[in-house]
Amino acid sequence: MLDLKFVTLNKELIKENCRKRGLQIDVDLLVELVKERSKIKTRIDELRRQMNELAQSVQGAELQEERRNRARELKLEEKELAQQLDEISNKVDKIANTLPNILDERVPVGGEENNLILRKVGEPKKFDFTVRTHDEIGLKTGIIDIQRGVKLAKSRFYCLKNEAVMLRIALIRMFSKHLKEQGFQLVAPPVLAKERTLFTSGYLPFAEKDNFVISGEDLSLIGTSEQSLLGMHMDEILTKLPVLYLGDSLCFRTEVGSAGRDVHGIFRVHQFYKLEQIVLCHPDEAEYWHLKCLENEEWLLKELQIPYQVVLTASKDLSPAGKIKYDIEAWFPGQNRYREVTSNTNLGDFQTRRGNIRFKIDGQKGYPHSISATGFCDRHILAILENYQQKDGSVRIPEKLVPFMDGIETIPALERM
Repeated sequence: MLDLKFVTLNKELIKENCRKRGLQIDVDLLVELVKERSKIKTRIDELRRQMNELAQSVQGAELQEERRNRARELKLEEKELAQQLDEISNKVDKIANTLPNILDERVPVGGEENNLILRKVGEPKKFDFTVRTHDEIGLKTGIIDIQRGVKLAKSRFYCLKNEAVMLRIALIRMFSKHLKEQGFQLVAPPVLAKERTLFTSGYLPFAEKDNFVISGEDLSLIGTSEQSLLGMHMDEILTKLPVLYLGDSLCFRTEVGSAGRDVHGIFRVHQFYKLEQIVLCHPDEAEYWHLKCLENEEWLLKELQIPYQVVLTASKDLSPAGKIKYDIEAWFPGQNRYREVTSNTNLGDFQTRRGNIRFKIDGQKGYPHSISATGFCDRHILAILENYQQKDGSVRIPEKLVPFMDGIETIPALERM
């Protein structure tokens, strides 16, 4: 959430920021409403001052009736203005809640086609056979069952089996161990959250269509543990920074608007597993922690020896809550292209203002800045299957991951399909 005083003083900057993001928001109307609200508040304060003076004044008996009449007039005007104030405040909130965060000056302007590749790490392997996609490998090895996932739920659901489940557990253990050494606390929060919790994270109202709502309850399934972890500190004053969490959870998304995209395999699904790095830090340390989380993401892919590229996301491809975001895209030989596996966003004080999360340390006070960065997700499993596939349909386990797989070095292909 943006400070409304900042918005009114920087109206043209706000309008340009919305333009860069491709958002149409009536900033002029918002500024006028804020000014009108301020005038009404000032008038209400004046009416209350006058009523207080009347109540304390000493007057003769002949003036008592006049005083009572004047008090009734003031009270009636105050009541009418209070109603107007509520109506205008609701309008202000409705518009203000849709304002996006201020973009970092380094963010390229434009859509996905304007994303900037910062670096490539590792060379894609050359195969001497026709490579398979992860869903073909999953079927060949019997570790991904899409057909039965659809049968028991619907499309974009799946079942992981045997070594695929072990891969998920191994990757969680591997990444968690690395971050524990850095002081991150591993937290498994509720996968259901209140509307205000989702609002705090910036998930609402911006991603409302992607939200699985529980009918008749003020609860929704979370799209990422970021939402729950931020909600833990709503309305709190932190006395120690940074706060470092590694959120461990299933995540749920409706994927509205993704019809026709990634229909094969389990790349874009309704339910998936994720470890999320969450940092609440002093504003002066936000850049450090943003890059530190990126370093952790790259560490995992380097350990797995999977080629990847780091991408600086363009303005229209960046969530409205974010200031600047790096994506890491791993190489998927079955698709012959790089695909996103992690994203890492510096959100400034956008979320902490929405959740009223503050800090007070050594005489300094303010809103901490937040970083949200994927550590591991199920797409890492798919990247392993495609990059480590063998000609016979089996899959080698990356060397650094073998100790976390109880010594299993290969996922064998089934003898019969």
